Amino acid sequence: MKKKKEETFTIMIVPHSGKSTFSVSFPAIILKILGGLLAGILAVVSVYAVNFSISYRQIQQSNRDLAEKTRDYSKLQQQLDYFVKKTQTLEEKMQGLEKLDKDLRDLLKNDPALKKNIDLRQTAESEKMYILASRSGIDREKAIRDLQLMESRLPEQEQSLKELKNAIIQRNQRMASTPTIWPVAGRITSDFGYRRSPFGYRKEFHDGLDIAAPYGTPIRAAADGVVVFVGYRSGYGNMVTISHGYGFETSYGHTSRVLVKKGQKVQKGQVIAQVGNTGRSTGPHVHYMVSVNGELKNPANYLQ
Repeated sequence: MKKKKEETFTIMIVPHSGKSTFSVSFPAIILKILGGLLAGILAVVSVYAVNFSISYRQIQQSNRDLAEKTRDYSKLQQQLDYFVKKTQTLEEKMQGLEKLDKDLRDLLKNDPALKKNIDLRQTAESEKMYILASRSGIDREKAIRDLQLMESRLPEQEQSLKELKNAIIQRNQRMASTPTIWPVAGRITSDFGYRRSPFGYRKEFHDGLDIAAPYGTPIRAAADGVVVFVGYRSGYGNMVTISHGYGFETSYGHTSRVLVKKGQKVQKGQVIAQVGNTGRSTGPHVHYMVSVNGELKNPANYLQ
């Protein structure tokens, strides 16, 4: 039995210098082994290359995601900064409203329309709670707490300001209804109270002010009100009486001409009649009377 001849590969090397050639022979099994090794190396390299490519793409995507999240975080940070600044501004405005509330209540502390006075101690405690959100940097939870605190205080502050507004409206109405202006510009010829009668030597009670003025001088309403009487009264001559509300009532006697009608609304300073000499009078003047809740008062105490 013949022994199978082992396959070999021969590599012949021919130098360019013209020297003699030489050859190298080695078994085919070595080439196969080398080929297998090379194929294995290529396979491993390919696997690593694929894994690297996948990982690289994943890293790139992660970087893009991170960059997007960074941008989102930056926007969120800017929004939070804006939110904190707005919270601070609202806190300052709320404190300004509370101070305005206190100042108004101090001015109107004796006004009957106000039901309560401001509690200074409560205000001081609330101001201690209002620590501006920006003092210790950005704190979301604190900013939200501050905002919730302001939100809880708004209804109370709104009600307080409404009460103050109502008090001021009523105060203005009382001022408009209080007889404070002179019905005519002139000289007082007879005061309110007991005096010697100009028609004799006996004493009598004079229930108003006599203000002398030229015949036909306009007589003006001393306050806002409604005309409740127009006509002739014994001793007073042609008279106009106005009800002003809040218990005030004024009367104007000895007029020469009446320019308003009963039931007519008049405003402070509006011309209602003209100076005359009707009734029990010794010369042109207006007899000006003031009563509060039906009781006669000295008109001079109301004139400004």
